[in-house]
Amino acid sequence: MIDVRHVTKRFGIGAPAVTALGDVSLVIPEGSFFTLLGPSGCGKTTLLRLIAGFELPSEGEIALDGDPIGHLAPHERPVNTVFQNYALFPHMSVARNIGFGLEMLKRPKSEISTTIEEMLDLVQLGAFASRRVDQLSGGQQQRVALARALAPRPKVLLLDEPLSALDLKLRKGMQSELKRLQHETGITFVFVTHDQGEALAMSDQIAVMSAGAVRQVGTPEQIYTKPQSRFVADFIGDTNIVKADLLGYEGDRALIHFGEGETLAVHAASLSLQPGPVHVAMRPETISILDEGAETALLRGSVIDSTYFGAGSQMRLRLDDGTEVIAQVEHPRAPGSRVGLRCDSAMLHVLED
Repeated sequence: MIDVRHVTKRFGIGAPAVTALGDVSLVIPEGSFFTLLGPSGCGKTTLLRLIAGFELPSEGEIALDGDPIGHLAPHERPVNTVFQNYALFPHMSVARNIGFGLEMLKRPKSEISTTIEEMLDLVQLGAFASRRVDQLSGGQQQRVALARALAPRPKVLLLDEPLSALDLKLRKGMQSELKRLQHETGITFVFVTHDQGEALAMSDQIAVMSAGAVRQVGTPEQIYTKPQSRFVADFIGDTNIVKADLLGYEGDRALIHFGEGETLAVHAASLSLQPGPVHVAMRPETISILDEGAETALLRGSVIDSTYFGAGSQMRLRLDDGTEVIAQVEHPRAPGSRVGLRCDSAMLHVLED
């Protein structure tokens, strides 16, 4: 649906210019829930604004449904945007807010009335049609903003951190609501967030961004279990970065050794890494805690402390090489205890730096 081709965006001219995006290429599939994920200042909102037409690329082009859209003004693009602050009209009713865009497009009154009814039903706000939006809760206002953006039936809906102002419980509910709306309408959603959990829960695909570049694109499972770089591994959820020795390759697997126990064949971000010291991603929930003397231990260390969080406990450990790691366990060991650590080879992943 959207093809971003070697897009660069600079703000300013000459030496003081700031490059917000640098040679970004990206394909967003039709009918998908696609998330741009990254820390503040990574360029994700700039990319969203380029798709919307609020900014123009310094270099490169963006195509929508196969056609370049760089020459089209924002209102000429089959795209709508839900902003972080919703941008609703507080003096208007819910129904009039939803129908406002259709009125500006000079759609027939009968079509506007029918569409408003459909949108109210879609976002489950039929009982609030005549109420002013400043009399609604934050979650209800969010639904009105979504209904207004969906009413003209755009090919693409852009969402710029629309859940950031909601409390945690309401935010969780709206995540399910957004996913439902995307599924029912079949419209391509492009969602911007810095919340990793939100991205993992909602997306069909995620593009992880940093410093104006796309670091990795994949499904939530691919991003979480097979991060390609240390940045992605660190940014997506809790992870441990531990040291190992790369011995070589066996087919499409890297052969690594931790200095304890056997050689393991594991997945690697690249099969072109040179033998020698490498970094390996090890998720906390994949670690098994063993007695220190266990022959199957890959690493050894001491327990620093543990924190109970309801479904289990999170232990902090210091490995013998000084690296701190965390492990999620049901039964924590006492602080100061010497332990061994093991992780299934299928859960380990050699990173590119």
